[in-house]
Amino acid sequence: MRNTLTTGISLAAGLLLLAGCSGGQTGQAAQDTTETGTSAPSSASEVILPERTAPAKSLDLSDPCTIVTKQQATKLGVDQPLREDKSAGNSGCYYKKGEAGSDSGWGAFIAPDFERTISEAIETHPGGEKTEIRDYPAYAANVSGIGCYIAVDVAEDGFLLVNGQVRPAENRPDPCPIFTEFAEAAIKNLPNA
Repeated sequence: MRNTLTTGISLAAGLLLLAGCSGGQTGQAAQDTTETGTSAPSSASEVILPERTAPAKSLDLSDPCTIVTKQQATKLGVDQPLREDKSAGNSGCYYKKGEAGSDSGWGAFIAPDFERTISEAIETHPGGEKTEIRDYPAYAANVSGIGCYIAVDVAEDGFLLVNGQVRPAENRPDPCPIFTEFAEAAIKNLPNA
């Protein structure tokens, strides 16, 4: 009986502690919000990118599949037709290597994201690391060893999104180096704002 009572008290204290930590931004955390919408870390696992010092890029694209040109894509290993599409409200382009149904290959969706802040995007893929791609602050998260989610702070009104996945073959490559090359090509192609 004593162990049950002790366990119950410990559980109740833990729940109260969690309830106290789950509230919204108040006090200093709200004051620490910057002009770009990022805020001071609320936990040790939150990633805050450094301020962008490279020139802002324009994310306005008349053709989403020009963000990485067909010629660049071929050099990066793409062997399927480029396909303009939408994902999560973002107009972008799919780049693929390997026939559908094959054991090897990969695919990447590349698009400007105007729908959310880069901090909100980072929160959807925890466990990644901040990095730098072509002098721009970026975040890259390896997703289950088969995917890589990259968000790059290149513009005032959005960010560059590269979301790729390799097929789960026996000898699959590390996904993030592949898709970082796509991010590098896209940044090179984007005009300054």
